[in-house]
Amino acid sequence: MKKKAGIAVAVVVVAAGAGVGIWHYCGAEKGSGSTSNAVFVDSVGTITGLTGSGGLFSKYSGVVEPQKTEKIQLTSGLTVKKNYVSVGDEVQVGTKLFSYDTDDAQDKITQLEIDIENYEISIKSSESQVAQLEKERNKVSDDEKLSYTTQIMTTQNNIKRYQYEMKSKQAEMENLKKQIANADVTSPIQGIIKSISSNTGEDDSSDTSSSMNSDNEDSSAYMTIMATGEYRIKGKINEQNMSEISEGMDMIVYSRVDESQTWKGTLTTIDKESNSSNSNSSYSFGDSGDSSMTSSSTYPFYVELDSSDGLMLGQHVYLMADNGQADGEEEDGLWLEDYYFITDEDGAVTNYVWAADANDKLEKREVSLGDFNDETFKYQILDGLTVDDYIAFPSDECVEGAAVTRNAEDLYDDTDVMDDGDDGFTDLEDYEDGEDAGLTDLGDYEDGNDAGLTDMGDAYEDAGSGEEVYE
Repeated sequence: MKKKAGIAVAVVVVAAGAGVGIWHYCGAEKGSGSTSNAVFVDSVGTITGLTGSGGLFSKYSGVVEPQKTEKIQLTSGLTVKKNYVSVGDEVQVGTKLFSYDTDDAQDKITQLEIDIENYEISIKSSESQVAQLEKERNKVSDDEKLSYTTQIMTTQNNIKRYQYEMKSKQAEMENLKKQIANADVTSPIQGIIKSISSNTGEDDSSDTSSSMNSDNEDSSAYMTIMATGEYRIKGKINEQNMSEISEGMDMIVYSRVDESQTWKGTLTTIDKESNSSNSNSSYSFGDSGDSSMTSSSTYPFYVELDSSDGLMLGQHVYLMADNGQADGEEEDGLWLEDYYFITDEDGAVTNYVWAADANDKLEKREVSLGDFNDETFKYQILDGLTVDDYIAFPSDECVEGAAVTRNAEDLYDDTDVMDDGDDGFTDLEDYEDGEDAGLTDLGDYEDGNDAGLTDMGDAYEDAGSGEEVYE
């Protein structure tokens, strides 16, 4: 079933590349010719996550990174004398990283000691002068006392200035002594040296840092250490798929090498402030001159793991929402949330759903139900629906015979199929060599190998009518 779904999407992608507007086939040119009153329907495969497990939807790329990154900044005014580690070295708490050049600091201390000694001499001399002036003032007439008083006050002010300057010099000297005592900088965490800047403090205008990554994220720091031990997963999601995830939801992490190897975790953060833009002319569904249709943004999100045993720093993985598939809870059959079922007058769930028929008209379809999971509030579908069907969320707009519009994102996902190559396909070359789709080359679409098609015309006609495009 998953393989067929992949073939169907691949056919639609090829059709888009040939200049056929997916939106026109999926809505605007169907039914009444307008989507203003059409009911939107979503793919059952996408809703249930079964199509996503095949690698086309609801699967996100991710990379293992440390929970913590320590940035070591240089002390202002000091320069690095010697490094004791290199990029990629493993360090423990207390490992010596580098040492500062303290020769200048020692020279400054020597000069400060001389300055302080001179201030002490000046203070003592001034204090003696004040004492002498006070004695002489007591012996002169009242008319002469004013002159002595003025000299005494001036000398006392000089003493206060000497004392202030001396305290400043003493504080500066103490700071320099501390810098000398802490000339050797040690690692505060256990980890791996990620980057070391070439800027040793001598010239702040240049910085050609060496780093384990090509994109130097820590150029403001002299040295960056990645913590080892506990890991997290950094994933990315397209803005059009942002509604599929939320903070607090359970996630499953899959190894790219062996998808039977999984880890569990919780999505803790979606960083909506840090976005990057992607552009690709293959995304255009309409006028090729409309650049707004060809670019979108991706955002990072982070998953904290229950256990990181077996994971390696920098390892690339896949992430999916945890719907119980890893535990086999919903391994057999098709499971659908209870809110997709039509309710009766008393609000009780019935065994009917609103589904799109072969002519893209809405019908009230009866389905056979199996077990009910009271933890996930899902019913098992025994008959009446497949992952290739499209259904609508029950609303007042849902009536028999209403025109439907299939959500374009269900038919063509620019993030997962054509974007960054992290979700099962790298580019159109994958369709040529048959990766994931069981095809040998684009000629298979013409002669019907594996896809059950006789030519490209059949693909367009069947896709437009809503009929199956494979056997």
